[in-house]
Amino acid sequence: MIHAGEFKKFKKVVLAVSGGRDSMCLLHYFIAGADKLPPFSVLNFEHGLRGEESRGDSGFVKAYCEENGVECRVLPLDCRSFCRLHGYGIEQGARILRRREFERIVKEGEADRVLTAHHADDNAESILMHIFRGSGLKGLCGIPRDDGVVYRPLVDMSAATIARYAEVNKVPYREDTSNADTGFTRNFVRRELLPVIEKRFPNARKGIAMLGERALQAYAFIAERSPKAQLTEYGAAVLPLSALEGVTGETAVFEALGRIGGRVDVTSEHIAAIFALAESESGAIVCLPSGFRACKAGDEVHFYRETPVFGGEIPFAEGAAQMGEYCVRVWKEEEEGALMINADAVPAGAVWRTRREGDRFLPFGGGRRSLGDWMTDKKIPRYLRPHLPVLACGSEIYVVAGWEISQKLKVGEGDKRLYITTEKEQ
Repeated sequence: MIHAGEFKKFKKVVLAVSGGRDSMCLLHYFIAGADKLPPFSVLNFEHGLRGEESRGDSGFVKAYCEENGVECRVLPLDCRSFCRLHGYGIEQGARILRRREFERIVKEGEADRVLTAHHADDNAESILMHIFRGSGLKGLCGIPRDDGVVYRPLVDMSAATIARYAEVNKVPYREDTSNADTGFTRNFVRRELLPVIEKRFPNARKGIAMLGERALQAYAFIAERSPKAQLTEYGAAVLPLSALEGVTGETAVFEALGRIGGRVDVTSEHIAAIFALAESESGAIVCLPSGFRACKAGDEVHFYRETPVFGGEIPFAEGAAQMGEYCVRVWKEEEEGALMINADAVPAGAVWRTRREGDRFLPFGGGRRSLGDWMTDKKIPRYLRPHLPVLACGSEIYVVAGWEISQKLKVGEGDKRLYITTEKEQ
């Protein structure tokens, strides 16, 4: 089924197992060949989407692992709440949550890679869907075998081959009833479209796979020669407007969006609109799928995701204050990059909130003016301004989190000091 030698470069892996046929075959292979393969454990996601059925899938995987002495972790995901908060569709939101966990596992050294059971049929379906959506070269590349986080050992193997393995080895698995719903695009392509194509072109899947391989080679060649986006501390990817030209510019845009998770469903029409920003006024915006945006800012284009503005208030205190995607922490201990304030000078009733009309600011070492004018002077991007946490009492601003403190919080000798750090969820 797979060559054990391809895993020699990994010291430990995690198998992502849903309970379906493909992932259960991958798990069976690892259990059967454990003496020739790297140490492994299993990760199962319970997405909270199919009620008792999905909980049954997780219980099935857990029980199978226990029977075979395999470590298994079941991770619940609140997909619906996540998607409501961020404006994602369910399928995309679930992918994002899974990917975040995969990246964490590799980044923190729990495993060298996470293995998934994507196969050749998945790859063909993905390429076709990208073509129909008006994809550029990137969409033709299909599903990579190894992207540095996820390794897909079955990506060259057909679903029919995996099915035969399951039958011969009597691999138990669960059927996801939603796979029969052709209202989902992938299910329609798999169950309705590809069978019709294969009646006329029996080797269609193989041909699509070959196209993907050649596209990947071409894309990698171009990407090496394309401008590289810079990732800002507030989660945006930035390209110079001069990069928005030709095939290298298209590749640069896709790579920039890829760095912030916004490459899904971006078509050639979106790329053309982004290129047109070069002739637009500063501040012009292109709306992309799933709430992502491209905005002209001076001689740059910034790629970011529009998120809801935090509308509440949180009383100032030591500890953490979560404000939408921002987390502001007030500490007694100094930390690199933190803002230092005079704790005794913070007025009673000060709260963390976001900017409002009429806010005024006396920045450290500067003249008093409106908060908006100060943000303009600092060249803070317009799309970022409504989201930045500020410490305020009435209309007086004392801290712009991550940027500056008011002269009124200047620390003198003997003053009680606190330190403020700001993190933005990426």
